[in-house]
Amino acid sequence: MARKSPKNQLPLDFSVRGDRIILSLGQVDSQGEAEQLFQDLLDGKWMIEPASEVPDVSSAQDIIRDINVKLPYPEVVKIAQLHGLGDTFTGFAAIYRQKGWVFVNALSDANERHYHTYLLATALGLHPSYPSTISLARRAEQLVFQTLLSYQEVSSFFHEGISKIPGFLASDIADFFKVPYPMVLKRALQLEIISDKQFRNFMTVQPIATGKPRELFIAQEGSTEDLEAHLFGTGEE
Repeated sequence: MARKSPKNQLPLDFSVRGDRIILSLGQVDSQGEAEQLFQDLLDGKWMIEPASEVPDVSSAQDIIRDINVKLPYPEVVKIAQLHGLGDTFTGFAAIYRQKGWVFVNALSDANERHYHTYLLATALGLHPSYPSTISLARRAEQLVFQTLLSYQEVSSFFHEGISKIPGFLASDIADFFKVPYPMVLKRALQLEIISDKQFRNFMTVQPIATGKPRELFIAQEGSTEDLEAHLFGTGEE
């Protein structure tokens, strides 16, 4: 009996075009490394199933359910965290032996890896409708933003009157959403929660992880003064 696909997956014959890279992230060096890694996989120089020492493999079904949009994903989509690579490599999505694969760098920042995994998994479901990699990446980002960065939550951290963000808060915000800090700012700008000037100012902030657990301050609408006091110690004397 054929296995029933999850409700948000549509049937598609992925054997038509064979093994191929769908979307590669990062700069030119990263994309070149992705092409070489995939070619080495095709040439049998390393194995993905059963997993060798290189990858740490898991299922992408939780991500597919989280995105919650009916897309023609491959019947099986897996995530491989690749070990032993330098910091040049970012990640790529590919079809290999009729399965969807997301390859990410196991050594990358946890928030970057989480965001890239969502982005590449979503691209596997979108690519039949987006032959251009630019439009594919843009649409995948849009769906991931909608899933991970809701208006309500993003607006809790940014208000019109805020002019400064300390490094520790930038790090905490990134950790809260589990995406890179610049992506949170990009989403806030798209939603018109912050202005162009705020975006430019906040982009200069370098997130600094303190290593100490701390309760995040989530401001209610109209409580900018309370947030400023929490960040900078201002308030009644």
